[in-house]
Amino acid sequence: MIEQNADELEASLEEEISKTRRKKEMLALQDLGKKLTQIPNNLLEKCKLTETLLQAIKEYKRLPNKHGARKRQLQFIGKVMRNVDVQWIKSVLDEDGQQAMMEKSRFQRLEKIREQLLSDDQSTLDELIKQCPELDIQHIRQLIRQASKEIQENKPPAASRKLFAYLRELPNL
Repeated sequence: MIEQNADELEASLEEEISKTRRKKEMLALQDLGKKLTQIPNNLLEKCKLTETLLQAIKEYKRLPNKHGARKRQLQFIGKVMRNVDVQWIKSVLDEDGQQAMMEKSRFQRLEKIREQLLSDDQSTLDELIKQCPELDIQHIRQLIRQASKEIQENKPPAASRKLFAYLRELPNL
């Protein structure tokens, strides 16, 4: 009898926990759905969403933010997402976030190289020549001279931008 009461108590606790857990899962699905409404369409295509979910996301974007319409639509998106592979969507979004971080890191690294080149740092240019054998040395030196001249004359940094664009084209940086 005591074992039976303990089992019943444990079962009732599991029901309460599971209800709370279900609510948290639903809120997590709504949050993920909100992220899906904010990402570009090409990334949505990578997520391989169902047609119903895509339509719900399009409808969310169309709705005005009045009288709780978007909130109700997010709840519907969360409901539709119960039948979708959420792990796949999360992995695609994580991958995109990592790509953005890598691109930002590369951008900052190229900015630093450009600044070092413009500060007449010959060692940076020598290292760049070693690292990128396909580098057009004459062209990059010309861009460096033009950019330095623009800086001295307080002109717009057109050559500096061209130098950065050239560095971005190099595959090994």
